[in-house]
Amino acid sequence: MNRGTFRIGAILVVALACGGLLGGCPIPQPLPGVGSIDGGLPITPPRILTSSAVPGLAMTDYAPLASCPPGSLFQVSATLIDENAEEAVEVRWFVDYDPDNQLLRTPLQIQILPAPTDTTQYRRFPSPFPFSPWDFDRPTERVHVVEMTISNGFLPVGAPVPQGDLPNRTAAPGYEVQVFRWTFQPSANGGCST
Repeated sequence: MNRGTFRIGAILVVALACGGLLGGCPIPQPLPGVGSIDGGLPITPPRILTSSAVPGLAMTDYAPLASCPPGSLFQVSATLIDENAEEAVEVRWFVDYDPDNQLLRTPLQIQILPAPTDTTQYRRFPSPFPFSPWDFDRPTERVHVVEMTISNGFLPVGAPVPQGDLPNRTAAPGYEVQVFRWTFQPSANGGCST
């Protein structure tokens, strides 16, 4: 074996070893969570703690109005988690949301949850939404969907939204909206409240 062949062989061995090391070098991956950037670190936007939802079932049966005492209603609620303790969070409630219907795309309850005074407190407790399905049973009893929408950066109510976005449920650029839904269906064996 001559010197030139030895040199080419050594270079190939070094190149393959470096290639193997580079192949095993992990590429930095994006961190989980999206939202605003604070000090170069992503901050997860506010979210709904699904285990806190009341009623807790995917479908809640409600009884005929004649079977329920006057003033019956369901207290619909959920707790929020917001890791940014320096921002306000807005909660908007809708029933049977329809972007093409002015009445059904208007929030029925809006609440601004201010930043907590205790900066270690990540949970926020919005007021429950008092839902009486019988008020929406027109012309007859039917299935209803109650929606809780939250964001730390909604567009203002009534503001124009980009084509294809949902009126009163769209976030400003750089922000997100989270939605949680409860479904209520009429049933002869349903309840009158939670």
